[in-house]
Amino acid sequence: MSTTKLTRKEIAADPIHDALISTVEALRTHSKVILLSAGGLVVLLLGMYFGLRYLDSRDRGVQQELAKGMDFYHGMVDAASAKDDPYALGPQPVFRSEEAKYRAASSIFSSLAARGGKGGVIARYYLGLCQKQLGLKGEAIASLEAAANNTSVRTVGYLAKKVLASYYVETGEAQKGQEMLQGMLKDTRCDLPKEDLQIDLARAYMAQGKRAEALKVLQEAQEAGSGGMLQSLVFQELNRIQGNSGN
Repeated sequence: MSTTKLTRKEIAADPIHDALISTVEALRTHSKVILLSAGGLVVLLLGMYFGLRYLDSRDRGVQQELAKGMDFYHGMVDAASAKDDPYALGPQPVFRSEEAKYRAASSIFSSLAARGGKGGVIARYYLGLCQKQLGLKGEAIASLEAAANNTSVRTVGYLAKKVLASYYVETGEAQKGQEMLQGMLKDTRCDLPKEDLQIDLARAYMAQGKRAEALKVLQEAQEAGSGGMLQSLVFQELNRIQGNSGN
């Protein structure tokens, strides 16, 4: 039996998960200011992950649907054992194919997005991720742009812009991705980790053959950083670019 578990690479494809990692890093960095027990930290992260940070108690049904959609998005694939009911094999949903998984998640997020509100913004963002995985470029860009242009859930808006920028780089529009990332780095309201955006910007430069600009961005990130996990990622990206050049 061949069961596909969620890999680190697949988890990293979800910037909300990335944001949670960054939150952990921030809590470690500012541990003297933010004092949380281990249990309190888990509650905080789960709350962010399921959108509870953005939705009030009357949106419990929306919270549950978002949680189910995210569960599907990060579900397992087992072509041999999967049933019509994704939960037939246990509490973690299992699908026959990647396409089936993302289409099931899309169905939930599409319904939630149509309802509007803050839950709709989060759903629209995840719908864009699903459409991206399904190769529906036009639909994915439209959904992510809708999430990026929202004014009610700012962090999700910036996450959508980050995904859009990377998507443009992946699909041959690196200049467009570069400009979007530069705009986010200049935006004082952007609450995503600067070093993470600088890594993406360096990749946008490299996609255009602008190695000197990519190195400069990463060196600036390294010099301005405060240490920790994100700095380690900057260092790895810097070494990767230098290694690829034969230096």
